[in-house]
Amino acid sequence: MVKIILLILSLISTITVHILANTLPINDQTTGSILNRLPIFFTPAPYVFFIWIIIYILLACWIWNSINEYRATRQLPLKRVLLFAVTSIFHIAWILFWHFELFNYSLIMMFALLGTLFLLYTTYPIQEQNWMSRLPISIYFGWVFIATFIHIDYLLTYHELSGLWITKSLWTVIFLTIATAIALHFRYHYKDSAIVVVFIWAFIGLAVRHLFNELLISTASIFLSSVLVVGILFIKKTPSK
Repeated sequence: MVKIILLILSLISTITVHILANTLPINDQTTGSILNRLPIFFTPAPYVFFIWIIIYILLACWIWNSINEYRATRQLPLKRVLLFAVTSIFHIAWILFWHFELFNYSLIMMFALLGTLFLLYTTYPIQEQNWMSRLPISIYFGWVFIATFIHIDYLLTYHELSGLWITKSLWTVIFLTIATAIALHFRYHYKDSAIVVVFIWAFIGLAVRHLFNELLISTASIFLSSVLVVGILFIKKTPSK
């Protein structure tokens, strides 16, 4: 019962802080108003961020499934529960540091969140890919990857390092290429299409945001989205003998 309570409280705490960040708002500024303060190219159209609603709904379903499994088997892996609780702590810390403009610390919290989510992700066998097991964690994990790229771009711009002798458009394409490689890695090695779909969602959002204003970014976003679609349809890992 303690494990179930910890799961529920962790999710409620994260959602509550996320809502307060944009309604209170924390430190008198919303998450988006801080993001829009600088000309960040690796930022998708505003509608893309509604994925947080989907993520929280899926996580609620994930917890409900965990409760049902516990009732049926009286078993719930402690490692999984603790990792989810730690992700909640890092997530909340990330939001608070971001709102108080401690961007270096918020990026550290984001990397910590990413690492903890990966550990949680790997507690599931590759075969468990239904809506009630690994998939909600996959989508959460995938979006935090995208958010990390956004944060890195923001921090580079904040410290006036975003160019590094490369145009901002080309820098964004480099980010897109790295993100594509990450998505294809999880598609091939973990047979995970959900993470790839999250990346496609973000890439299309980038194309929508930039359209003809930054044609290089829009073209690269659409092209790499197509590459990821092909990856979902045709990439299959050859079983080891």
